[in-house]
Amino acid sequence: MIKSKMKNSRPMHDKTGISSKIKSLILFTLSFCLVSSSYASVAGKTILAKGEVLAIGEEGTEVRALKRRSKIFDVDEITTGKSSKAQFNMTDGGLITLKESTKVLISDYQYDGETEQGSATLELVNGGLRSISGLIKAKGGDYKVKTPVGSIGIRGTHFVVQVIDDNVIFGVYSGNIDVDLTGSDQTLSLGETEDFAFATVDGSGQVTTYTQAPIALSKGFVSDAVETISESTEQTEQPSSPTVVDEEVNVAFDASVYQEEALQAISDESIADLISQRSGSVTFDQIVESSINSSVGDTSNFQMSMTVDFDNASVPGGSLSFNDAQGEWLATFSGLINIDQLSLGVNYASHGNNKVQGNISAAFSNGLDELLGNFNLSEIDDASVNADGTFKIKP
Repeated sequence: MIKSKMKNSRPMHDKTGISSKIKSLILFTLSFCLVSSSYASVAGKTILAKGEVLAIGEEGTEVRALKRRSKIFDVDEITTGKSSKAQFNMTDGGLITLKESTKVLISDYQYDGETEQGSATLELVNGGLRSISGLIKAKGGDYKVKTPVGSIGIRGTHFVVQVIDDNVIFGVYSGNIDVDLTGSDQTLSLGETEDFAFATVDGSGQVTTYTQAPIALSKGFVSDAVETISESTEQTEQPSSPTVVDEEVNVAFDASVYQEEALQAISDESIADLISQRSGSVTFDQIVESSINSSVGDTSNFQMSMTVDFDNASVPGGSLSFNDAQGEWLATFSGLINIDQLSLGVNYASHGNNKVQGNISAAFSNGLDELLGNFNLSEIDDASVNADGTFKIKP
């Protein structure tokens, strides 16, 4: 009886001689390794998703319909359908906007808030992408966007890229970018410190530069946009799946990344919902309030007009002007909608017969009924001659 009891108390073995407990442990370890190997890091969260916005996981193993607050990962392929758009708040506080019929591959997006180190690599296959880079770039990390004609190295904060057939259009609204053109040792540099901020590169590598944003970049993505590019501005030629639960994602935030008017965009996402429900274009040209200052004395006759295109999330055109003792200040600008604020770039500015540089910023207030903003301008040859002001305008 004792021998029998002892015999029965021995671990059971299979034909391989491995105990069931050890076998279970091995299976668990293998399963853990498989899960770990396919682990994807959170790259950001969805702020706005209008229409068909999908995320396709690694190797096409999962397809998720994105909605507000949905997470995106550093292995995702993000696509938007026709008449669709999306915007994402990334883990480093950066912002990415996609237009209709766009495909973007996120092959890397890592940011460590404790070490303030990170890197990002995106690939725009087709459609259009707009980016306001966050702390990865601000802290000296590597941030690249690949396109069909070359890879973009970022030296600035706000840029846009659009692929139309064999053409890629680049635009810079703040800072600079360097495009290492494929199959060439040529680098295309655009931005604030360069001669041009906008350019098109065709499939053969031919570069066409612009002094202002091409129509295709301002108005959105249309099949015949390339045909209208040359008409827009002066140009100079140069050589099935598991369900994913939507959860809140903690993302980095540093107020220095954004202008003051952008802060509401981070804390109040309801504006994004209002914008997603709007369509058509609205011109804001009635002055509600203004305060204008000039270094050379009193100012008068302040006027401002700005058209906002909600269908294409853009500002196709705008201007402001006023007078002081030395003549008229004039600035024309264009830009893009970024949640509740407008990211604007000055296309041309002058004071009398002198060239001017500066910036303009604006944000929606009172819902979408008003635009509140400010500007500062200075003569290029004599920065001591300058002007600044604040404004509130409505349709």
